[in-house]
Amino acid sequence: MNKIFTVFKWEISKLFSSWRRTFTLFLLPAIFLVGMLNLFPILINYMSTGSLNKQPVTCVDAPDTFRNYVENTVDATAFKYEYITFDEFKEMSADKESYRKQLRKGMLVCLFFSGDFEHTFDDEVRAYYDELSKENTEAESSAIIFLAYDGGSFTANTRIEQFKESVLKDYQSSLVDTLGGGFTPIGSSLFQVDVFNPVTKFADHRTVANNTAGRVVAGVLMILMYYTTYSLVSDMFASERERGFMAKLIMTPVPRKQIYMGKILAITSIVSFTSLLTLGLLFLSSWLNRSNDAMSLLPFGMFLTPSELLIVLLTIPITVLLMTAVCVSTVFSLKNMEDITVNLQLPLIYFLGDFFLQLFRGTRPTTLEYFIPVHNSMELISETFMAQDKLWHVLFVYLLNIGIAIAVFAHTFKKEENK
Repeated sequence: MNKIFTVFKWEISKLFSSWRRTFTLFLLPAIFLVGMLNLFPILINYMSTGSLNKQPVTCVDAPDTFRNYVENTVDATAFKYEYITFDEFKEMSADKESYRKQLRKGMLVCLFFSGDFEHTFDDEVRAYYDELSKENTEAESSAIIFLAYDGGSFTANTRIEQFKESVLKDYQSSLVDTLGGGFTPIGSSLFQVDVFNPVTKFADHRTVANNTAGRVVAGVLMILMYYTTYSLVSDMFASERERGFMAKLIMTPVPRKQIYMGKILAITSIVSFTSLLTLGLLFLSSWLNRSNDAMSLLPFGMFLTPSELLIVLLTIPITVLLMTAVCVSTVFSLKNMEDITVNLQLPLIYFLGDFFLQLFRGTRPTTLEYFIPVHNSMELISETFMAQDKLWHVLFVYLLNIGIAIAVFAHTFKKEENK
């Protein structure tokens, strides 16, 4: 055992002997992946609208209740607002071609109309609740909120749905409190959930963020883990054998199997640490995303409970161990360095495909998917983020992947010793 740890420490010291190598292995892949995830909404917006800047929501004749709601509600800060009068809107939309062009560039229009030009939106709503308070069951309100956007734009459709869900829905519900008068026992003031129960708001953010993260984070970790694993296996096994250094190591008093095990322990530790660092950066990106862009792959509020975090932390090294077993087996099965490189890189295509499949799938994994090595780890992490993990799934994935890794290592070492 001491000799295994000696090889392990030696491999770790080699890694940290050069700051460039350390940065390339530990930080560069993580920074690249996190950067791409954060650039995604910007690129989608540019491809959809031709502009890197998100257009504000143009509010026409916005009532005081809406302005106050926007200023005092956290969810409303996901958008920027531009306030104009109805006359300004008529002038802007007079040129229909120019108006359509602005919509194609991502402009969203929210128009408040009371039904006539003699009363304001708030006055109409207040009068409606006043009629209800007089038990007029036939009372009707002519107050309407119109939304205009480019229906052919994926970005515009996504942003307008977010605007309706996170802003207009709650704003409309708040009107009974601010304008209800005698119709409501609350009246005159807006009930703010954050003031009395911030845990509720935190849980709401987590629900949205974790569902999105479940489709993104697991695939990102799989790609990163395999990329780092095959790079290290290629360096510690294939390259050293190519240079003749492995033959010199085997001639030392340290048994061949212990040399291999020391290297495998180093690879598993390094890749696991890199993956955990990336996971930390993903969480940081989520919590810094206060704007909560509708197209963001990492919405604000991503969070795991202690038990969920433990599952993810244990899944990572177990998955890395299995990836290492497959890569080491590939190296020892082939002699030509070019063949080894090609065969080690091919699974990256599979992981990329699995990532996009997970990103756009709308169903939960089937039971059969938990029998697929490595893929089952991605599904387990995904289900954990969505708080839908089951104990038997966790135990089965761990036992299956560890069992396959041990079997692959045993077969590979036995073949090497018989040469």
